[in-house]
Amino acid sequence: MKGKGIKMDYTFTSVFSSATFPEYTYVSRKSSRDFTYEERLKMALEQKGYLIVIDGPSKIGKTVLCEAVIGKEKLVAMTGNDFKNENNFWAVIARKVDIPLAGEVQNANTANSRNEQISTSYTSRYQTNKERVLNYFIENQKVLLLDDFHYADTMMQHDAACQLKEAIRYNLKTIIVSLPHRVDESVKNNPDLQGRIMNITMKPWKDEELAEIPKKGFDMLGIAADQTLIHRLVMECINSPQTMQSICQGIGYYISKDNILKDENITKSCCLNASYLPYQELYTKLLAGRPTRGQKRKIYHLEDGMKVDRYGLVLEALKRNPPLKAITEAEICDRARKILDKEKNSLKLSARTIGSTIQSMFSILEESGYEVDRVFDWEGKTLTFREPLFLFYLRWRNDD
Repeated sequence: MKGKGIKMDYTFTSVFSSATFPEYTYVSRKSSRDFTYEERLKMALEQKGYLIVIDGPSKIGKTVLCEAVIGKEKLVAMTGNDFKNENNFWAVIARKVDIPLAGEVQNANTANSRNEQISTSYTSRYQTNKERVLNYFIENQKVLLLDDFHYADTMMQHDAACQLKEAIRYNLKTIIVSLPHRVDESVKNNPDLQGRIMNITMKPWKDEELAEIPKKGFDMLGIAADQTLIHRLVMECINSPQTMQSICQGIGYYISKDNILKDENITKSCCLNASYLPYQELYTKLLAGRPTRGQKRKIYHLEDGMKVDRYGLVLEALKRNPPLKAITEAEICDRARKILDKEKNSLKLSARTIGSTIQSMFSILEESGYEVDRVFDWEGKTLTFREPLFLFYLRWRNDD
């Protein structure tokens, strides 16, 4: 994984990091004309009595921003899953930071009389309460980070909103990380929080911002990379800095001794990364589609020789270049028509067929019962990927 001329002990796995803080390839972005996201978060943390909400698309770097500003050692990161089947908000947090849930403390009283000093001692039992947790966070300058809190049940979300309203008044620094369509839930659960929230909305990465990740890393590693290949990396990561880090890291397994980035290095890295993603079962369900009740589905012949039904046709159309996080029914239909073998397909493909197929696929996602399976939304004849990694998987999954 080391390259020729690499400085010190830098490797692809140390320079590029998708699962931990990217020390060498972190990119600071502008939130507005005047401030970076780091500056805005620092200013928000200085305000007392406010709950901080950071929202933005999945894998955009919300948690990484908090680590950059606050430091991982000062963050107490929790998710909604930590609060599932729980009814005591503070007890869950206490367990996270290893504060005993119950214990005993020895107390002593001394009284003086004319002739002697009388001492008495007694034992008090206590259970962890809000005050003990608050004191721990404030004394140790810790910041509570709640990620994917919508995974907690509704009652816990409501209780947490009520608890946090009071806790932030005592200067408990709290950040909620949220997806855009979830950002107002903390307000809805407790109207009293309105006016007590400082919201930072992270915008999608620009192409030039994403390009900074491989440029920084390849420069440290002594890798020569043509600008056209940097552009390809930007396209393949589908607007996700985390995916960009993963692709660049994987390139280290394939790059030759001449340390020149090649197109095939990117392709192989994308295939490698897709092989680790847990979407095979979900893909199989979508490909199978709805039961036909004995009726045979129409088979479409593609230019590359593949034979697919309407479900396979939609999935093939979605994976084509360029990868789009939001794509309309008309655009999917147009893509599908372009990949059909014109000589072997006599019937015309209609947008209505595409739309009904996507609706059936979306129903399959909803009926799974798992929020994690909701990888895309279908509304207003537009398919929007909630999880860009699923689109990445569609493009690079191994059919063998």
